[in-house]
Amino acid sequence: MKTAVIVVSDLHVNGTVAVLPPRVELDDGGSYSASPFQIALWKAWLSFWETAQEMAKGCQSVAVFNGDLVELDDKRRTNQVVSRNQADIMRMVGKVLEPAEWCDKWAIVRGTEAHTGKSAAFEEAIAQDYDHVIPFSDKIKSWWLFQAEISGIKFDISHHGTMGSLPWTEKNAANKLAHLTREYYINQDEKPPDVVIRSHQHRYADSGGNYDTFAVFTPGWKGAGAFEHRIGAGQKLADIGGCIWIIENGKILRYEHMSYKPRRERAWRLKI
Repeated sequence: MKTAVIVVSDLHVNGTVAVLPPRVELDDGGSYSASPFQIALWKAWLSFWETAQEMAKGCQSVAVFNGDLVELDDKRRTNQVVSRNQADIMRMVGKVLEPAEWCDKWAIVRGTEAHTGKSAAFEEAIAQDYDHVIPFSDKIKSWWLFQAEISGIKFDISHHGTMGSLPWTEKNAANKLAHLTREYYINQDEKPPDVVIRSHQHRYADSGGNYDTFAVFTPGWKGAGAFEHRIGAGQKLADIGGCIWIIENGKILRYEHMSYKPRRERAWRLKI
């Protein structure tokens, strides 16, 4: 049977520049209204899952959430969070994940502790909340490293990976990842994976047909926040989107990188 594998990452739910529904109800009876950018991001999010569902017709489906699903701001480094109440955050996550509930299976991969708590505990708590999550073990339901053979294709999926910071160097990160992954597996007398996926950088890159192992860095679902402005990257458009594979009997029948550009404030809007 054909299988659709859908991978998204870096949602940072609860961030004020990340994907959220237009209106969020809070525990104290108040509410949070999404910014124009977040509303555009939400429309892109809905469009992505509608497209994924259309592509997945006639397939079994596996959705992989590859880390930084939430923004707890565990180190208290920013004001750009909607709520500090974890019950509020859990409700937000439930709303954001609703468009993906048609998928047969989910895999939740752990992200960065500064965003998701020590040992990414909040992502584990989210995973425990859903019956259709692929568990790591009898007791633990989220993964640091998700290694799975799906319809004959071997996937190696983890959140953290490094990229160059310059436009003319960052795309080579996927070639580096493909080569290093193959080396790691071969040195352990194991067959390298067909697909290796990393996230965390909020930027897209892939290795094309350069190696037998296809490497991907996934985009995210968050715009530029205070941190990006601090490192001088506030003017960059974030890479927004996700990745979809259609596979069957050890063959990749189709691969799509879905990319979106939610509108932002127009440059040079101020004239004096």
